[in-house]
Amino acid sequence: MTHISQFLGEEANLGSEKRIAILSAPLASSVSWLGGTELGPQAIIDASPALEVFDDELLSETVRFGIVTRPVPDFSAITAIEVCRQIKAAVAEELAGGYFPVLLGGEHTVTVPAVQACLAQYPDLHVVQIDAHLDLRDQYEGNPDSHACVMRRLDELGVPFTQIGIRSFSKEEYGLVQARGWQPFFMQRIRVEHDWIEQVCDEIKGPVYFTCDVDGLDPAIMPATGTPEPDGLTWRETIDLMREIACNHRIVGMDFVEFAPRPGAEHAAFTVAKLIYRTLGYIFQKQAP
Repeated sequence: MTHISQFLGEEANLGSEKRIAILSAPLASSVSWLGGTELGPQAIIDASPALEVFDDELLSETVRFGIVTRPVPDFSAITAIEVCRQIKAAVAEELAGGYFPVLLGGEHTVTVPAVQACLAQYPDLHVVQIDAHLDLRDQYEGNPDSHACVMRRLDELGVPFTQIGIRSFSKEEYGLVQARGWQPFFMQRIRVEHDWIEQVCDEIKGPVYFTCDVDGLDPAIMPATGTPEPDGLTWRETIDLMREIACNHRIVGMDFVEFAPRPGAEHAAFTVAKLIYRTLGYIFQKQAP
């Protein structure tokens, strides 16, 4: 297969002034069960030209805000620590250049350095996480930098966060949630509290970094991930959430992680690409092209 170099392909050139940067972080050093997340960024980019750049909900061409796609790096010969250092530097560079960073993972570990870069510019940052898992382990399989420890590491940075779509966690993680008085939006809660999106927005007090582990979505629409958990957010619930957050708060960066291509599930890469494009539309629609 011939790889596409740009998110949205040739239509990415419709925007003259570039304001959005697509970055890739194909890290897969601590994946669980099904692998393949190192192939996720390129698969999303390859699927994206199939999108109509005229958004069917917003009735506008978000691409005209200007999207540039950075080359997909090769992380195969360097350590996860060095990968994270490079990610932090890359995101910081985009922010300094006035770009809105969109990071494509790779495993969820890549969120930590991206958030660290955003924190330097936005010290009152609030992280919003879509995920099937709490990711609050202190370490997993002896690794404190595992994808299963991401939110624990962010908590140690003092970053407040809101967790959405959760339906899988350990007894120890749940004990931490109870001890800290956190109130994640578990799927069971979402199913009975119909104002849950309003509650999410009320909880956010600063600029937002959005991290989407794609296993937070229902595997009926997102089967291509390492740990597909039953239930999960529907497409409509996900975009309704993103619309309200973008309308009420300033999103300053985001990532989409844990996508792992699967033969026979090619539609899933298209789904992630459309979620990225739709979310960018929500973020930028209040600004004149």
